[in-house]
Amino acid sequence: MLYETWIHNPSQFELLLFIFDRSEYLAELAIRTPDLVEELQLSGRLRRQKNSAEILKELRHGLHDADQALWLRRYHQAEQMRIGLRDILGLAETESCQAELSALADACLQYATEAVLRRHKLRRAPFAIIALGKLGGCELNYGSDLDIVFVTDSPRRKLAESVKYAVEVLELLSKPTELGLVFPTDTRLRPDGEHGPLVNTLSAYDIYFREWAQLWEILAYTRSRPVAGDQGLGGRFQRLVRTWTDFSRPKLVVKAYSEEWQQQIASMRQRIEKERTASGEESLAFKTGRGGLMDAEFIAQIFLLEKGWQEPNTVKTLLRIQDELHSPANRVTSLLAGYRQLRLVESVLRRWSFTGESVLPAQPAPLNRVAVRCGYENGEELLANVTQTRVVMREAYDAMLAVVGKI
Repeated sequence: MLYETWIHNPSQFELLLFIFDRSEYLAELAIRTPDLVEELQLSGRLRRQKNSAEILKELRHGLHDADQALWLRRYHQAEQMRIGLRDILGLAETESCQAELSALADACLQYATEAVLRRHKLRRAPFAIIALGKLGGCELNYGSDLDIVFVTDSPRRKLAESVKYAVEVLELLSKPTELGLVFPTDTRLRPDGEHGPLVNTLSAYDIYFREWAQLWEILAYTRSRPVAGDQGLGGRFQRLVRTWTDFSRPKLVVKAYSEEWQQQIASMRQRIEKERTASGEESLAFKTGRGGLMDAEFIAQIFLLEKGWQEPNTVKTLLRIQDELHSPANRVTSLLAGYRQLRLVESVLRRWSFTGESVLPAQPAPLNRVAVRCGYENGEELLANVTQTRVVMREAYDAMLAVVGKI
């Protein structure tokens, strides 16, 4: 079959070579569904960038399929291949691919919610689904979990019913089948974590975040965004979030606030640097290590709290700091450039296996392969460049941390 493809459709054969070289996950998908690559090539869909509304419209073509879980998984796999190939072929930048992966997740969450509503003959979603983390910031990467929470305005006596519907949404997306799952989901950022109700009321959220939430929890909600379900309810939830995450006010709004909140967050970053970076891997830990991706993310979130802004996307937050606050402009430029460079490395690593990757390979051969895929001559050049980038990012992080609250 491959020989026939080579002879009669050399451009498709070239696509297959790229897939097998750049992504083991997509290569296995191409083996299981051999017509998928050809269909993408012939249809012209590789040159299209889709938003969540367009993806949702396509998903709704499967409204009447008997097996909704199967339909979701087949559609999701086709979109994974399309987005991955756009990335591999250089038809889309890293940030565009992350935006499309996030749009795919948004649409799948909304479609799964609609499927549950149809099953139970409900006219209105009993909850809003709020995205946090990478999905909240529209920065989803290959193989990322979806950090989400469910909020309702239903009476507390109806919570058990809402929980039942939420569980069905999660199962449609995350229950393993012979075709795998759509997206892994994580709901532990809700009040009281995994011990708290899966669905909770607006008032319960408000009380929890004003009276009980720790500073790290409030920090996490700087990246919240309504993505599915009752959008009106989602908007009301975001207005509450604004009150919890606005540390520009002179009065105390949440009990987690203190005059030393910036230093406390800096200490959180230090603990992550020490506790989540394995011994001997500091030079390879481009995410959690000193000068890694998390330096830029923490600075962005600190400024969101300081200024009371609502902007869950890290790049957009850094650009806003650059545009509106002149004092750290040069430092922001360095931090932003380094962040984008390290996100490219992360994307290349995760695209291979569609699993979480936060360190560079320690062995020369795999490091060389990653280097070439990132546009470097060899692993030594990649490692040297990443090392220098992290030095510059840490210098920018320290400088910006020192001026926060003074500009």
